[in-house]
Amino acid sequence: MYKLHYMKKLTLFTVLAFAVTVATVATLQSCSKVAKLLQYNIALQSGSVLVVIPPTSDTSATIAGTGTNSINVDSVIKAGTGNALGVSNITSVKITSVTLNLQNGTTANNFANFKSCYAQVSSNSNTTPYAINIANNPDQTSNTLTLPVDPNAELKGYLTGTQFNYAAGGILRRATTDTLKCVISFQFNVHVQG
Repeated sequence: MYKLHYMKKLTLFTVLAFAVTVATVATLQSCSKVAKLLQYNIALQSGSVLVVIPPTSDTSATIAGTGTNSINVDSVIKAGTGNALGVSNITSVKITSVTLNLQNGTTANNFANFKSCYAQVSSNSNTTPYAINIANNPDQTSNTLTLPVDPNAELKGYLTGTQFNYAAGGILRRATTDTLKCVISFQFNVHVQG
């Protein structure tokens, strides 16, 4: 009788252990499926990058200033996803806005001096500059210029880097007499998925 009772307990224990193992494996597989479903859209700004555009009277050549900054995109993504995802999970990057702002613009030296303007970005992961421009800039006094962006342009390859290079400038319609201090701001939407 004791042996029969012991066998029933052993069988019950074996069945329970098997059920727990099956449940654990199913849960772990579900967790990996859930992780793959995680997706976030993270707003990322390049920061305020100062470029200096030298004065010139040449109205036929392109003038520009350049600047650089570092962004740890992986850390930004981890902060935005509770450390669940990182730069390797980027599936898409789109520019949402590009703004140029003159810190020292005057009525004689501002964006009205430019008949065309551009801004560009590159990185240590993609050294080919991506440019945004306005071909026919209005002849209106302004110290701020928002450049039109292509919402479909894919820039994923740029944001896997950590060092970013920027340029801003254009072709003048009228000479500039002072150095222009221009702050460039790129806004990106970064889509990440597990």
